[in-house]
Amino acid sequence: MTCKLSAIVAVADDWGIGFEGDMIVSNKADMKHFVSCTTGHPVIMGRKTLDSFPGGRPLKNRRNIVLTRDDGFTREGVEVVHSVDEALAAVADEDEAWVIGGDEVYRQFLPYCAEAVVTKNHCLRMADTFFPNLDEDETGDWFVYEESDVAQIGEGEEDRGIEYRFVTYRRRSMADLFAAAEADTTDEGAVERPAIRTMILYRSKHHGNTKRVVDAIAAAFPGEVDTLDVATIDKKHPQVDLTSYHLIGIASGIYFGEIDRDLARVMQASVRSGDFVFSLLTYGGASKWYGKDIDGICRATHANFLAGHGCPGFDTWGPYKLMGGMNKGRPNNEDIADMVAWYGKLVEGYGEPLVNEYEKRRRREAWEAEHPDPTMMDKIKNTGRHLFGKKRG
Repeated sequence: MTCKLSAIVAVADDWGIGFEGDMIVSNKADMKHFVSCTTGHPVIMGRKTLDSFPGGRPLKNRRNIVLTRDDGFTREGVEVVHSVDEALAAVADEDEAWVIGGDEVYRQFLPYCAEAVVTKNHCLRMADTFFPNLDEDETGDWFVYEESDVAQIGEGEEDRGIEYRFVTYRRRSMADLFAAAEADTTDEGAVERPAIRTMILYRSKHHGNTKRVVDAIAAAFPGEVDTLDVATIDKKHPQVDLTSYHLIGIASGIYFGEIDRDLARVMQASVRSGDFVFSLLTYGGASKWYGKDIDGICRATHANFLAGHGCPGFDTWGPYKLMGGMNKGRPNNEDIADMVAWYGKLVEGYGEPLVNEYEKRRRREAWEAEHPDPTMMDKIKNTGRHLFGKKRG
């Protein structure tokens, strides 16, 4: 089994993690969170991190793997490795392992991590070691998967009153690893999310804002979300077969208050009575987005418009071009992560009803295929038999 590697770290607002070998914020709740996450799993660390523990002793109830260049280093209860590859080989058969520091070890192992669990302490302190700022990840691979409400360090603690929250980041490029790990989860009472098949029809113009959003959702839900750029569809034959999908997404930028016209034509030709539809929109205006045309098409085709979500997108079209563009840098990683999280919550909320409705529709369509409506001539003949009492020969 492939081991899911995760990093766990506590940072200040500038992503500082320590000063002169000590953590820069003291937070008992964070320590409990650390213990809860890592207990029962291997932890990978540098020698200085091990030395920072009380008495330099390894952590209880965990395999302690220490990366060091010192070929002669040994310590009771510790597994010593001398390279990243050796550490990865040591945990290859584990379900999950945690990288716990320090800064150089984080940087060496972060390319192999699928997840980073970050305690964000909202303060600035003197720091000489830092964790990479995942909010400014230039690759766009890291996104916020979930985060807790803001809390405060309690009374009686050295850093009382400092606000903090737990934020989990995941990598889109390692979505398959997450799917495999979560499929193996056997916790009692765990709720299995229904497998929903979704097709997102989209049109992405100019800056490619919409495509970034659509690609991020498809990467976060591999095997569940298909995407289709309507620019590839023959305008003379705009209908797309959507019969195998539980859910249909319509994704577009907003142009003069409406979605892309080609996308609207494909939607009109393809969405059927009873289909379930949602929208994902990027907008160049200051503070609003529109879904009225999508809702109107759903009403006309007797489809169900569930909900829509939007975010700003960089716009240099029309009047905004005169101002040098609007919403520069948008959608950013936070915007995209919000869109991905919104889609996940939509599926969780509507998942089971969507599956049930889909199955009912398939059964009804199968019955109708076996029992087609009589032709006009059949209806005339049946009416004649009824009126004149003629029996079938």
